Amino acid sequence: MRKAAAFLLLFGLLLPGLSVSAQAYDADNYPFFPTLLNTRTGKPVKSSEFEDPERCKICHRDIYLQWNGSMHSNALVDPVFQALWRIGDQETDGAIRNLCSGCHTPIGTVSEEVTFDPDEGVFKAGKIASRGVQCDFCHTVLDTTWRDTPIAQPHNGTLLMDPGDVKRGPYRDSNSPGHDTAYSELHTTAEFCGSCHNVFHPVTNFPIERTYDEWRQSVYSRAGIVCQDCHMMPVEKAIEAARTLQRPRNPGKASPLGPDRDNVYTHEFVGGNFTVTALLGADRHAEIARERLQSAAEIRIHAPEEFVSGKVGRFDVEVINVAAGHNLPTSLTEVRQMWLDVTVRDGKGNVLFRSGALDEEGNIDPAADIFRAVAVDSDGNVTHKPWKISHFASVRTIPPKGSDTSDYAFLVPSRVKKGDLAIEAVLRYRSFSQELADKLLGEDALEVPVVDMTAAVTSVPVVRK
Repeated sequence: MRKAAAFLLLFGLLLPGLSVSAQAYDADNYPFFPTLLNTRTGKPVKSSEFEDPERCKICHRDIYLQWNGSMHSNALVDPVFQALWRIGDQETDGAIRNLCSGCHTPIGTVSEEVTFDPDEGVFKAGKIASRGVQCDFCHTVLDTTWRDTPIAQPHNGTLLMDPGDVKRGPYRDSNSPGHDTAYSELHTTAEFCGSCHNVFHPVTNFPIERTYDEWRQSVYSRAGIVCQDCHMMPVEKAIEAARTLQRPRNPGKASPLGPDRDNVYTHEFVGGNFTVTALLGADRHAEIARERLQSAAEIRIHAPEEFVSGKVGRFDVEVINVAAGHNLPTSLTEVRQMWLDVTVRDGKGNVLFRSGALDEEGNIDPAADIFRAVAVDSDGNVTHKPWKISHFASVRTIPPKGSDTSDYAFLVPSRVKKGDLAIEAVLRYRSFSQELADKLLGEDALEVPVVDMTAAVTSVPVVRK
C-alpha cells in the first residue's frame, strides 16, 4: 500500500469519525509524507551531504551567533515539543513522526535518520540533522511545491531541498570563496516561511496553525511587509516596521569577506517564545522575545465619567494589535494563553473587583477574558493534541491592526461614598498553561513564566446620588 494511503487508513482506524479529504496526497510526489518536504531527486539524501553549521561559522560568525540559541537551532531539542511529539508518536503508532520532524529537523527527515531513544525518551538525529532548522537546510532550498498540493497554500513543509555546493540567498551579486552562490527570490518571500508556519491536519486538511494565512490576509501583506522584515531584523527595527508598515533596512556585512550592503538580515528568528529559549539558556533570544511581546499590543480603558455609590459600575477594556503582522496570539492558539487581568481598587487599595488572576496552581481565573482557540476532537472533547483536532469550537484572537473589547461590571460598594476608584488592566501572556507543562514535563519541572505585554490605568470618581 502506498505511503500516503496507508497513513490515511491508519488515521481513520486510530481516530474514527474524522472525514478523510477527497483530495488525498499522492505518495509518489511526497516520499516523506505526511510532511510535504521533498528533495530534487525525490529520494532520501544523506545528512553528510549538508554542511555542519560550525563550518558556516568560519565566514559568517555573526550570523551563526545570532542563529545559535534561536528556536530554529533548538527546533529538535525543544523539550516541550519533544514531549508532545512523543505522545503523538505513541498514540498514532508513528503516523505523525514525519509530520513533526519535517519542520523540526528537515535534514533528519530527508535522510531518514530520526529515531526514538526509549532510554532517554526523546527523538534524535545525527550530528548535522540535530541542529534543527539550520543554515544548510534553508540555503539549499531550491523551490517550493505548495502550488501543486491539494490545498494550494504553503503548509506542512512544502519545500524542495537540493544539498550541494550551491548556497541560495537574497543577494544577486553574492560571491564566496567557500561555495557557489545563487540568487533566490523565494528566500525573500513570506511563502518560504509559510511552508512551516502554516500547519494543516494531514487527513482532514483542517488548518491547525495559521500564522502565514493571518499575515496573508492582513494590511502588512498589502503593504509589502513580509515575515523577514520583522523576524530577521534587529528588534528595534522590527518593532518600528511593524508599527509604521515601512520596510526596514539594516546596513552591514553578511560576512567580513563580503561587501558593505544596505540590508543584512539577522538570524535570531525571534517571535514570542521567551519560555523555551530561557529554559535552554538562550537568554538573549528570550529577552528579545519579551521585547517583541511588550511592543505588540496596547490597552485602552473606556470608563464613564463617574461611578455611583451603591450602583453597578461598567467599563470596557480594548486590546489593540498594534505591531504584530499576524493574529495575537498566533501559532498553536489552542495552547497559547493571552489574557486580561483587570482590577478595581478603592482609595485605600482594597480590591473591589478582579478578573484574570492566577490561582495558587497557576490556573487562570475561568471567568477571565482569554484570547485563544478552543480545539476539540471528533467527539467534541477539548484537546491540546494537534493530531486529534477536528475543529475549533471557538476562536478569539486579534488580527493585525485590529482590536477586541471586553465588558466589565461590578457593584460599587455603598460604603464608598466619595473618592476615586482605580482601574488597572494588564495584558498577560504565557506560551502554554501550567497544567500542560506539568503534564508534558512533570510536576515542578517548570514554573511557566508570564510576560506582562502592556497595561493601562485610569481613575474614576465616585459620587453619591
